Amino acid sequence: MNITLKQLRAFTAVARERSFTRASERLHVTQSTLTSSVKILEAEIGMRLLDRSTRSVVLTPQGLSFLPVAERLLRDLQESLDELRLTANRQRGSVIIAAAASFINYVLAPAVAQTVSTYPGINVRLSEETTESVARLVVSGEADFGVTTLFQKTPSLDAALLLTDDYGAVYSKDHALVGEKAPITWSQLAPHTMVGLHRANGIRALIDMHSKIASQYKNPAYEVGSMSSLQPLLVQGFGYAALPALAAKPLIADGLCFKPLIQPTLRRRLYVVKKKGRTLSPAATALVESMTDSLARIERDENIEVLFTTTEMQNFLRK
Repeated sequence: MNITLKQLRAFTAVARERSFTRASERLHVTQSTLTSSVKILEAEIGMRLLDRSTRSVVLTPQGLSFLPVAERLLRDLQESLDELRLTANRQRGSVIIAAAASFINYVLAPAVAQTVSTYPGINVRLSEETTESVARLVVSGEADFGVTTLFQKTPSLDAALLLTDDYGAVYSKDHALVGEKAPITWSQLAPHTMVGLHRANGIRALIDMHSKIASQYKNPAYEVGSMSSLQPLLVQGFGYAALPALAAKPLIADGLCFKPLIQPTLRRRLYVVKKKGRTLSPAATALVESMTDSLARIERDENIEVLFTTTEMQNFLRK
């Protein structure tokens, strides 16, 4: 059957008004147009839905049975269209982002605050994940987009470089490294105890993959699963950690020290990723825009280079 919305609206209006004249006035169409729509609907169905006379319009038994169905279809469609309109205008929607804890704390948290302040109807879920998990969640569609380190090109992802940051040693103000001049070499770390993240963490993986970093720095004396577990150990003076500058920011704010590492210099590259060819929802787009603003507000630091500009953001969203 080739039944149109125009025909359903015409039938329900006549059925409720019991008059073609009043129904045409209600729908702001000519009476001939309305009559034609009802006739085509009846022809398509194969039976009369309305009995007409010069004085009245009455529903047939079949018309009486079909009326609530037609009204429900029109109502459901209108509600769905209203929902889509609210979503398109960012008045409603949800977004899931997968990223490392350090990026969530320092960049995404302010971005979320900006987004929900402007669009209070948007719901946001931040998922703290390892490097491998971020890519998996984005590809599976469980996350709208993610922020992660990419060790190799992934055909199933669209990616844009957000920033690069240099590794440095992080330690307490009472640590022996306080007396060393910055930058310091990896070899200067040899006498000291290292606290490292789990191998599944991209921060640790970059150290393990670098051919010019000695094996002793790839086997820390203490190993923890997350940045939140790392911080108290460093505060207590258990040792030092080798971290990228952005990841170290919250720790520096808590009173720990940071000095860049050289010989070799190790630099992390953070990307924003989404599923290949997938258009982000209006809610997710709003958060990417806020994330771009948040990146632009990062305090100037010689060890961090932000590369994700408004132009780069627009190019990423168009992919």
